[in-house]
Amino acid sequence: MQELITRITEKTGISTAQANNVIETVKEFVKEKFPMMAGAVDNLFASAAADSSAIVDPGAPAVDEPSFLDRISDFIPGATGEKVEGFAKGAADKAEDAFGAVKEKLGGMFGDKK
Repeated sequence: MQELITRITEKTGISTAQANNVIETVKEFVKEKFPMMAGAVDNLFASAAADSSAIVDPGAPAVDEPSFLDRISDFIPGATGEKVEGFAKGAADKAEDAFGAVKEKLGGMFGDKK
C-alpha cells in the first residue's frame, strides 16, 4: 500500500492523506461495481494496510517487493483474480492520470513540484 501511496504523491504532488482518500475512493468504486468481490477487496486492502503499518524510514533504500496490486491474484485465484488485478492496476493508473490532470488544471493549488 505504501508503494501506491508514494507513487500517487510523487506523480501528483498531493499529500499522503489525499492519496489515502484516492485509494479509499478506488476501493469503494471497485466494491460498488463488483459487489461479489467486496470481501476480497476488503481482505486485500486490510492485508495491504497491515503490510504498510510498519514504520517506513523515508531515507531507507527501497525494497523491491511486489505491490499489493500485484498480489490481488493471491487472494482471488484463477482468471477472475487476474482480471480483477488488471482492473485494479488500470484504475490506479487512471486515478493517477486524473489527479495529474486536476493538478495541472488547478495550477499551484496543490503546491506545484515541477
